[in-house]
Amino acid sequence: RCADHPEFITQNAQVRRLLAQADRVAESPATVLLTGESGTGKEVLARRLHGCSPRRRASFVRLNCASLPEGVLESELFGHEKGAFTGAVRQHLGRFELANRGTLFLDEIGAADMRVQLRLLRVLQEREFERVGGAETLRVDVRVIAATNVDLREEVRKGTFREDLFYRLNVVPLKLPPLRQRKGDIPLLIEHFIRRLAAQNRCKIRGLDAAALNHFLAYPWPGNVRQLENALERMVILASDSLLREEDVPEEIVHWQDEEEPDLSQRDFKEARNSFERHFLCEALHRHRGVISQVAEDVGLSRKSLYAKLEHLDIDYQHYRT
Repeated sequence: RCADHPEFITQNAQVRRLLAQADRVAESPATVLLTGESGTGKEVLARRLHGCSPRRRASFVRLNCASLPEGVLESELFGHEKGAFTGAVRQHLGRFELANRGTLFLDEIGAADMRVQLRLLRVLQEREFERVGGAETLRVDVRVIAATNVDLREEVRKGTFREDLFYRLNVVPLKLPPLRQRKGDIPLLIEHFIRRLAAQNRCKIRGLDAAALNHFLAYPWPGNVRQLENALERMVILASDSLLREEDVPEEIVHWQDEEEPDLSQRDFKEARNSFERHFLCEALHRHRGVISQVAEDVGLSRKSLYAKLEHLDIDYQHYRT
């Protein structure tokens, strides 16, 4: 029934129940809100929902709301007319038009500003909108799947997210658990990613030895499945043998307890949180070689928020550029 969806690797009972629920929801036009930490597989699940739906032959269009500079998101969503603003030298079709009769996946929806939120509310309610700078009302048939790694109910309480939009998006909520809560899936994910990475890099990798696997099972994976895939990619690229060993495992995975545990008892909550965020962001900067736009998308922050966080934590992102 769902032959067109991407494979979701799991043997976890909680995730299997969630996937069964997703497959039932896929056949309806209902708006879905996917929640979970960064890297837990929200986009994979969104593609599964599209692939199992009656819309699967039409377009699946993705937009990360946190990856665009302020003011650009509205134009990317709804398009703009020629001359709508300085630099608008031609008409631009927005993601809603591109996704007509298909699915629009709005990742990190919590990053949308209030103006965009109001326009999203209208298109969800009335299925119509105008391009920026345009007068013509356009009608669309789009199934919206939104995703976030923040607590939107808390954002509603703080006044930064519209309550009416939240309820429009939250028709069917699906929450993905973090990898640390489904560690039984780690060996399956390792096998899946190594098979794919070995083919991409045209090398023969049999897997991990017991010591390397133990490190993977012990590590808490703050970046979840995406971080695990990135760690394996680094190991496969640098591998000198067909079996990945303990010495091939990235240092931050091998020594995370050495770095984190001794100091925690002497820190207050704020210091402990800063230590975790510094470690998490430095690892993301290393993965993306200091490219801020890629790091922001990976960790689920806007570029403005990421720059502020790096400054607060005294992290020089230029150091990671190669």
